[in-house]
Amino acid sequence: MIATVAAGCATIVTGSMVNVPLTTSPPGAKAQVNGQTYVTTNPVILPIRRGKEPTIHVEKEGYEPRDVKLNRRFDAWVGGNILFGAFGGLIGLGVDLVSGHAYGVDPDEIHITLNPVATTTNGQGVNTAAASPPVPPPPSDVDLPAIIATTRRKNAYAIVIGLEKYRNELPKADYAEQDAKIIAQYLSKTLGYEEQNVALLVNDRATKSDFEKYFERWLPNRVEQDDTVFVYFSGHGAPNPKTGDAFLVPYDGDLVFLDNTGYALTRLFGNLADLPAKEIIVVLDSCFSGAGGRSVIAKGMRPIMTEVRGPNLGNGKTVLMAASTGQQVSSGYDEKGHGLMTYFLLKGLLGEGDTNEDGKVEITELFEYLRPQVEKVARRQFNSEQTPQLIGSAEVLRNGINLVQYKREHAEARMAVSEAADP
Repeated sequence: MIATVAAGCATIVTGSMVNVPLTTSPPGAKAQVNGQTYVTTNPVILPIRRGKEPTIHVEKEGYEPRDVKLNRRFDAWVGGNILFGAFGGLIGLGVDLVSGHAYGVDPDEIHITLNPVATTTNGQGVNTAAASPPVPPPPSDVDLPAIIATTRRKNAYAIVIGLEKYRNELPKADYAEQDAKIIAQYLSKTLGYEEQNVALLVNDRATKSDFEKYFERWLPNRVEQDDTVFVYFSGHGAPNPKTGDAFLVPYDGDLVFLDNTGYALTRLFGNLADLPAKEIIVVLDSCFSGAGGRSVIAKGMRPIMTEVRGPNLGNGKTVLMAASTGQQVSSGYDEKGHGLMTYFLLKGLLGEGDTNEDGKVEITELFEYLRPQVEKVARRQFNSEQTPQLIGSAEVLRNGINLVQYKREHAEARMAVSEAADP
């Protein structure tokens, strides 16, 4: 018993090392700590000796290096020394403090996003690396909205959100910013929305307060009877593991306090249902399983199944197009520089979705075009299942919502641009 007391509770329970998971975006970076080098396989486990405060150096060719300082913090097991009484507890506490076993590390899980560097030339013709903005995604055959709207929709309003980067070091939602910017262009050029009626929110302009401002003030102050509303979101979704509720994650979202910092889908659909609009279209290139891709989940939580439904979707005027089912992952499409579903959504609006060749693209027709395309690419390139969903009242889906009407010469121009951009 004396030997046990002298060893200290933390020394007995925790061991001399603590494992710290490290993930990087992009993966494949080198992490150096305590003279050892590890390659991030997302995650890589770094063994850190308790009581130490090392600095982890992370580097990858073509990216700016990052350093992360670990701080020691008291381990909860130190409190167990109190159970042994004044004398024995003090001995155990002293042993824990001297040996370092009294401490854990903070943070105990690390996520790092590396920024690309640009190469410039100095006066002697020597290339030197200099910090630069992130490299834009590769040009895609859908980035130019070649079909021009034949009519303007003065009574149509849109909120377009693209969240690629997050304040709390969440993983990047690849291409979400580009998704939103191109969607906004399509709305004004191809779908005929007035530019002042399209609110574009990206990254740090898409905080929770921005969500509240635009969904709960901006839209209600503008939308009137028989107007059209279009909502697009590209970024991370997240589930509440306790309730199964689905949330959009704003720029300042905190997964540990999701109820307070996220924007619930039920809240979104409820606010939209209160609008006097005749039709509301919601497109979510996100997922809510917490299993990866365009979904995230708080540390220590397991992925769950959740349905992308809201109690107010049955109001007869709202149609939801979601990138995947509740248990799947929504992917980015590296080859095209967009979210997988968004790429085929844009391609459909360019005329590919006009499957009956009547000169217009209707939402059900568009969905019937993009769904098999998304499923095929997900299986072939990612070895995964991604099945887009179209949810709405039977009457609305039967009657249809016309998205794009174009002339044949615009379609021919679009084909020429497409072939030139993506031979």
